[in-house]
Amino acid sequence: MNDKILIEKYRPNKLDEIIGQDVIVKKLKRYVEMKNMPNLLFAGSAGVSKTTAAMCIAKEMYGNEWQLNFKELNASDTRGIDVIRDDVKDYAAVSSIGDVSFKIILLDEADSLTKDAMSALRRTMEKYSSSCRFILTCNYSSKIIEPISSRTSVFRFKKIKSEDIMKICKNVCDQEKIKIDSEALEAIAYISEGDARKAIGILDTARLTTENNTITIKDIYEISSYIEPKLIIDIIKKALSKEFFASLTIIVNLIMDGISAEDILKQLMTRTLELNVPDKRINVELVDIIGETDWRISEGANELIMFKWMIAKMVKLGSLI
Repeated sequence: MNDKILIEKYRPNKLDEIIGQDVIVKKLKRYVEMKNMPNLLFAGSAGVSKTTAAMCIAKEMYGNEWQLNFKELNASDTRGIDVIRDDVKDYAAVSSIGDVSFKIILLDEADSLTKDAMSALRRTMEKYSSSCRFILTCNYSSKIIEPISSRTSVFRFKKIKSEDIMKICKNVCDQEKIKIDSEALEAIAYISEGDARKAIGILDTARLTTENNTITIKDIYEISSYIEPKLIIDIIKKALSKEFFASLTIIVNLIMDGISAEDILKQLMTRTLELNVPDKRINVELVDIIGETDWRISEGANELIMFKWMIAKMVKLGSLI
């Protein structure tokens, strides 16, 4: 078995290899063809290929010299004004190597920069516009100050669809000669919530811990903090059926297995919204109960007592159905 981390091994090297962002890829390829581009702002949640897209632009635009013309900085590690005044400014001032007239600076997680750092970045972007282009990535574009966002072309990356996540994972398994059940692929897609990096990370852990080189749905749920959907549904259904202790036992067992209260409540909320009941007001009441339980625990209330309170409220709700 190849021990290289799969996340880096299967990172796309070309824009065409990026899955799930077809519209954005088509536009970015035009910049590569013209060997020119404006400053760019990539916004979206984690694991949707923002950083990968920036690296692919550099690799296709500069060829073998891409590493000489591309600098990556993670703003969450060095978020103050000094990184802009020193690292960014010094790099931006130096001319590019090759036939492209500018270099590229990638500022990952730019929404972590301080306001002062963003103001300094704006001035640097203006001063070195002829010799350097900036690609900023962020989870929340609203945290980027207006003077910067107005100087960039904004691309909003969407979460990757479940079928695309499954396609990515199946391709990795085929390349690594790993057997995986279709149910396990579906579980990875469900758990990753549109995050390709998280999906491959789960797959990587699973292939290193499975005993017979075949990944099953049980393996996936054992290595993640997620709970099998059937157990979550059983918690709700048994409570609504006035089986207080049966519902509580499932939660107690999950806590003993190391599942946090936050993870239990998060997945209860997700499944509650998907629950098919004749009266949709039941869904609304369940959301209210779970939400209040989460708030009370976050304020310091005892977890087990609050779970008992939550189930009791669901039992009362069930008596009204």
